[in-house]
Formats: sequence, structure tokens, C-alpha cells
Amino acid sequence: MNKKLYPVVTYFNKDFEDEVRILQNELFEITGARASLDEWRPHVTVGKALWVEDEELQKLIQELNDFTQTQSVFEIEFDGFGYMDDWAGAEAFHCEPYVVYVDVVVNDDLRNYVEKLAKILNKYEHRYVIHKDNFHMTLAFKDLNKEGFEKAKKYLIGRSFKRKIKVDSLSLVLDTEKGDVIKEVVNLKFGKND
Repeated sequence: MNKKLYPVVTYFNKDFEDEVRILQNELFEITGARASLDEWRPHVTVGKALWVEDEELQKLIQELNDFTQTQSVFEIEFDGFGYMDDWAGAEAFHCEPYVVYVDVVVNDDLRNYVEKLAKILNKYEHRYVIHKDNFHMTLAFKDLNKEGFEKAKKYLIGRSFKRKIKVDSLSLVLDTEKGDVIKEVVNLKFGKND
């Protein structure tokens, strides 16, 4: 058996990613935390991180492709910053438990999308479950220590981040769990044009 870890995420358009990268770089300058910059593109995790054997991968991709062909484009809203000092993944990744993120406003479109997607993903072994009302886009984590966490919170006081962005695809990505750059395996565009 050769199982690998495949999170299911939503990436965004380049202009929005560039805007987020500016904010991540500002936080890096203040906190010294680089993991978000080095390992991940800006994203929202929309599904479980799945343990998938090599011989099951094509089946999963086909199931996700079939799903995306019936999915309509929708909007999500980012609004404000959030902080976590007890990230559950810290123990598994042997890293700091602090996270700074941008909040996602949960709407019916997002909730319905994730619930439909879960019907596919629930067939597979998973590492963690996404809490359906705790969606966010991580700005700093993993190598963000307590001092940097407090500096980030202070830096973001009084700042706002409010954007609406279209969700028009999902991506299956490979996480080697070694701190490598996360590799996109496939990006599947939504097929329904409402």
C-alpha cells in the first residue's frame, strides 16, 4: 500500500492571490513565519485531507470531475481576521499551534457545495475533517511562534480585509507532509453556467 495525503482546496484568480501574498509577506516581515509563503498558494480548504492509494487516485479524480461538471459558480466573501492558538494539526506536523487567517463568511452556496462534495470524500480515509462553519484562508501558521502570533494580532488591529470572490473550480493537491511546496494534482473547473 502506498497512500498519499490529498487535501481538497479552492484556489483563486491570480490578482486575488497576489493581493493575499502581499499581506502574507507583510506578516512574514513582522513575524518571521514563512510556511504559508513557501508551501501553499492562498486557498480555502473545502474538503477533507484524504489518504488515497496510488491505484485509487484516478477513480477519485473522475468522481471529482463528475461532481464539478454539475456544479455552478458561486461567490464567497472574506471578512476580517481570525486567530487560533490551538491548531489541531500542530501535533501531527510537529510544529507551532498558532494560526492567523482571513475569515470566510459562510453562505448557503458554500454550505451546500461542501455538503455535496462530502458525499464523495466520505468514501475515503481522511486525516482531518473540515468544520463546515469554520472556513478560512490561512495567512501564517506552522512556523508562527507565540511572539510572532502576538505581533501579527497587534499589526492587524484596525485593518480590514473584505472581498467577494468567485469560486469556479476545485483542486486536488498532494501534501507530502515534509514541508515541500504543495503540488496541485488537478484543477477541475465547474461545468454549469447559471
